[in-house]
Amino acid sequence: MLGILGMMSDQYFDSRTLTPHATGVCPVRGCTAVLERPSNGKAYPLHCPDHKIKIHSRTFGYADPLRNIRFERAYFERNIRGNPHKAETHRLGYENSEDALTWNVFSRLSRTGRLADLMSNLAQIELKAQPDLYLWGLPIRLDAEERPEPFPTLVAARHQFERDIRKMHTEPDVMLLVPGRCLVLIEAKFMSDNTIAENNAEDVANEKPKSQSGILLRYGVNGRPPTPLNTDHVCAPFFSQLYRNLVFATWMARQLEVEWRLVNLVSKLQHRERLDPTPFIHSVLPSACRNHFVLYDWERFYGEHIDGRADLEELADYLRYKSANCEQGLAI
Repeated sequence: MLGILGMMSDQYFDSRTLTPHATGVCPVRGCTAVLERPSNGKAYPLHCPDHKIKIHSRTFGYADPLRNIRFERAYFERNIRGNPHKAETHRLGYENSEDALTWNVFSRLSRTGRLADLMSNLAQIELKAQPDLYLWGLPIRLDAEERPEPFPTLVAARHQFERDIRKMHTEPDVMLLVPGRCLVLIEAKFMSDNTIAENNAEDVANEKPKSQSGILLRYGVNGRPPTPLNTDHVCAPFFSQLYRNLVFATWMARQLEVEWRLVNLVSKLQHRERLDPTPFIHSVLPSACRNHFVLYDWERFYGEHIDGRADLEELADYLRYKSANCEQGLAI
């Protein structure tokens, strides 16, 4: 009995094993366990004692976030989990975690030597050398033992633009770098929207600004990127997170003396009714640089770089059955 429970407590769940759940019911198909309240006396989230998951209104999270890490788990546990330079690693246990999805895909592509093809496609330039991979600013060298430190050029960019910000600095989800050639920043989304600046937001000292005026003031002027950005006639809405990534991409590219690209990676299924940021990005970029921004989706990613590759069968299976809110997460 203990062996069965141990196996269940380490199990990963996807659209094949989940069902959209009613309140107070475990989403794992066929589960009849009586859910438990948290030990701290709060009403939520409820806990399934059999499957060791925390159940929220529509989704769930693993009690042990490592269960959501499907590839390179030993490296992740040793070097990423709890790393002070990666914000909120405990959230990687959530079913809808964008960071977990990003880790699983890019760590597997790195291990199988597939990143050069991906970067060539995204940047529309021929690259034969495998790029350096950075996730959340940390270099990912899967055979290294030492805990990674943030990319120095990213640290310099934060010092330039966010010197007095105390926490939650700009943290590009993915960076791909071929020295002497190109830097690609990827802002990866799964269930969440691209952040939009609030018209009447009140900016707080020592925090990243939320208002359009505050963002333009902080991420400009003395730290002006090499590409002149047009901030006089910006197309609404103002996509604040993408704008910060754009400023960082162009500034870092200048320091590294390489070309730059910015990619917004979204889910076609989850973002089908959400706003397209392309008009906004085009409004702030000179026409000659507009093709440096790419709106790309996970479904296309799957079709062009994963499907049908014999060494990526496990990754293809992961994406094909990836769940979101206990249902099919991607249109694959």
